[in-house]
Amino acid sequence: MNELMGSFIVAIALGLDAFSVALCLGLSGISRTFKLQFIGVVSILHVLLPLTGLYLGLAAGNLAGKWAAIIGALVLAFIGQQMIREGLAKEEVMCFREARVKMERNDRIALGGWTAVLVLGLSVSVDALVAGFGLGITRVSILSTVVIMGVVAGLMTGLGWLGAKYCSELIGKRAEAVGGVLLILLALKILVGGIQ
Repeated sequence: MNELMGSFIVAIALGLDAFSVALCLGLSGISRTFKLQFIGVVSILHVLLPLTGLYLGLAAGNLAGKWAAIIGALVLAFIGQQMIREGLAKEEVMCFREARVKMERNDRIALGGWTAVLVLGLSVSVDALVAGFGLGITRVSILSTVVIMGVVAGLMTGLGWLGAKYCSELIGKRAEAVGGVLLILLALKILVGGIQ
């Protein structure tokens, strides 16, 4: 049960990245087709990438022996620190008039097609590869971990699209920082368990 809770916490932390991107993009009026494709791609990538990372982590864990939990915790803490840094980074601030001029010049990115869905999906899912590696070192159950990660990532992406109707961009950006804090807390728990 404790192992499943750890996988669930990592899945939520990683899913917050997709949530924040979906929330921010949802505010700009993305099509329903794009939203559904993005949810599917993020869900699949949050199964495939952690699966790859888990197998690599299991192999490294067999080599690292008793140091495996410490290495895994450090990997998760590093990801968490990166997510906090990105979530708290300063954003470009402009007045309404400047934003309108920028939009009229068509300086924004046009999203559409499978290429955009895949690139955006990979951008929010690549952390799952490294997290899978960290979890693999700690020897978690592979099937339950990747299923949890895929389902949670898909749900959180969908919640991000829904939340765009009700929330501001500020919440979306800060969600990534919250995910980073969760990963660091989990890393500390693993680290304390690995030292005992």
